[in-house]
Formats: sequence, structure tokens, C-alpha cells
Amino acid sequence: MSTMSTTAAKLDPSTALSDELRDGILQDLLAVGMILHRMECTPVEAGQSDLATASATIEENVRIVRDLIDRLRAA
Repeated sequence: MSTMSTTAAKLDPSTALSDELRDGILQDLLAVGMILHRMECTPVEAGQSDLATASATIEENVRIVRDLIDRLRAA
């Protein structure tokens, strides 16, 4: 079991959920924002890899949010 999972298991569900959002999704979205901001000053060809990374991160965050919503519905 990872450190994050062990820590989350010791917290109440609402605290664990808020930590997961803050430490996971929000950090990812900040990183995507930084990638997109950097791309504003980058030639299109050079930014293709960064755009693919940002797109994949957003898709993963959408999946995580859907999973979190399902967990909230079940609670």
C-alpha cells in the first residue's frame, strides 16, 4: 500500500476526498495551465508534444472526477 493510500485510509472520507482533489487534480490542472501558457510563446511544431501531454492530463483528470462523483453518489 502506498503512503498516500495509507494516509487516506486514516482520514475521514471527506478529508481524504478533499486531499485527493487538492493534491491530484488541482496540481495536474495547474501543470496543464503552465504548459499551455508556455505554448503561447512557442512555435506550433515545437509545442505538439506539450499539447499532447496537456490533453492526456485533462482526459485523465476527467476520468478521476467521474470516479470521485461515483464515490460521492455511493456514500
